[in-house]
Amino acid sequence: MSSRALHALNLNSLVALDALLAECNVTRAARRVGITQPAMSQTLARLRELFDDPILVRSGRGMKRSPRADAMLAPLAEALQAVEHAVQLGMRFDPQSSSRVFRVAMTDLHLALTLPEVLRTIAKVAPGVRVEAQAITMRGLSERIAAGVIDLALGFLLSVGEKLHSEELMAETYICLVRKGHPLAKKKRVGLADYAKHHHIANTPVEFVPVGMSGISPRLGARGGIRAALPSLLAVPSVVRHTDLVATVPRSTLAAPVDFTNVVAVDAPKELPDAVHSIWWHDRFDRDPAHEWLRGVVRQAAPVTLQPGGR
Repeated sequence: MSSRALHALNLNSLVALDALLAECNVTRAARRVGITQPAMSQTLARLRELFDDPILVRSGRGMKRSPRADAMLAPLAEALQAVEHAVQLGMRFDPQSSSRVFRVAMTDLHLALTLPEVLRTIAKVAPGVRVEAQAITMRGLSERIAAGVIDLALGFLLSVGEKLHSEELMAETYICLVRKGHPLAKKKRVGLADYAKHHHIANTPVEFVPVGMSGISPRLGARGGIRAALPSLLAVPSVVRHTDLVATVPRSTLAAPVDFTNVVAVDAPKELPDAVHSIWWHDRFDRDPAHEWLRGVVRQAAPVTLQPGGR
């Protein structure tokens, strides 16, 4: 881009470009910025001419960023956040009058248990605030947080990159779920030897074998004992009910709105480390009054809702 072309850009164009890069969808980008879809299409056409780059290219039924657009994603988001921070210096966040949209990625356990409590609080004290919740996936999670595509990530067993802040919300023990009639069903706690004998289900958005499981059993670490990996924790009881597989899940799973008929919970081996629930956010949001408020809402909701019968 020439210096003359750069002068043709204004802040509104950069905000629109940021939305297009984050959403990879003209309609969603228009909704995010608060303009019509035709207006966003016209903006995209101008940006393509200014940058001499397609910005977004057709890929199957959707669109994906061009290599140049990929390179701009995080720096542009950081620059706009810096501008926003500069403008808001000295300003207080007023939940009652705010219309801010927060994008929060959560494990399905938190979507089922923590999100309703968060939304109840917001409805009482911040009626104009909206939350775009999404299931958490590890692919590109750090980059999406850094780019501002995600404001906050909430879960356990997550591995995120540097430059991110984190806060532990609570830690809890694991339990093993087995079908009624399973050899382990009558035990109070599963011993490590019995744990290693059986085949398992792994639930994790991180990798096939969770570190906690592989750390206490080389057989599981070699994947010999893991027969299925499920992305949804709330689907685990149904699979357990119809198989001989053992599922290792946080104890708070028992509080989820899931059918546990013919499923038995026993204490997991004591050698397993605790399941630590945390939140993650980018450094540039650390002192943002609105973001501090959101973290406070989540901080209060999670420990209460992640208890069997706790709500």
